[in-house]
Amino acid sequence: MKGLIIDKDGTLFHYGYVWGSVVSDAVVSGLSKLGLKGEKLNKTAHKFEMYFGVDREGNNYKNGILFRPDLIVLSIAKMVIASLAAGLNPFKVKDIVFVELSGIGDRIKSEIANKDFPGLKELFFSLKERGYKIGIVTNDNEATTRLFLSYIGIEDCVDFIRGDGKGAKKKPNPEAFNQFIKEFGLKREDVAVIGDSKQDMDFAKRAKAGYKVAVLTGSGDEKLLNKMADAVYPTILDIVKDPVLFSK
Repeated sequence: MKGLIIDKDGTLFHYGYVWGSVVSDAVVSGLSKLGLKGEKLNKTAHKFEMYFGVDREGNNYKNGILFRPDLIVLSIAKMVIASLAAGLNPFKVKDIVFVELSGIGDRIKSEIANKDFPGLKELFFSLKERGYKIGIVTNDNEATTRLFLSYIGIEDCVDFIRGDGKGAKKKPNPEAFNQFIKEFGLKREDVAVIGDSKQDMDFAKRAKAGYKVAVLTGSGDEKLLNKMADAVYPTILDIVKDPVLFSK
């Protein structure tokens, strides 16, 4: 391998560790504005957190929207049922709760600044020493991505960043992969994709990447990822054991 395309959320860090409390705060805030209180608020909020994919305790749920956008219709149907069970108008829930969620990009900045990500900096330095061209491809926005990379101290290790910009096609569309190999003159078979979800593995498959690596810090769907990836590891730090990426 000569190039690596790496996902951010759920791959560089455990998804719930960073996003859990932020998503939960947005959900609770929205439901509170609709009049829910006490135990009904807590129960309904937790259902919504599960359907989105992360909860206030930092747990990940493999079929949530964040990890399985292909199941979004099912997740939204569950939210409608949960709304009705709580005596809420689903259309008002959409208008208020989803507006709260749309603003979490700003909240995540302080969340990142208050978290530790041990081992990441050393891993990226090691990858650069091996001569890899490194790209970060995420469906999150580029500003948040750059902030994270800068905070960890690995921005200079990353040669290519592709976020959710205007007009950009999201994963699993292979557009970002094609841009990466074109920019650095690489062959498809010489590039590995590292991600945490079905969407990442679909992205790698559609791009005809040479190697697919999955980690369990995102969706955690080990059974599915074992079927789709060439190798599966508990965290990205464990790729140092990979015989392909760290061949002697």
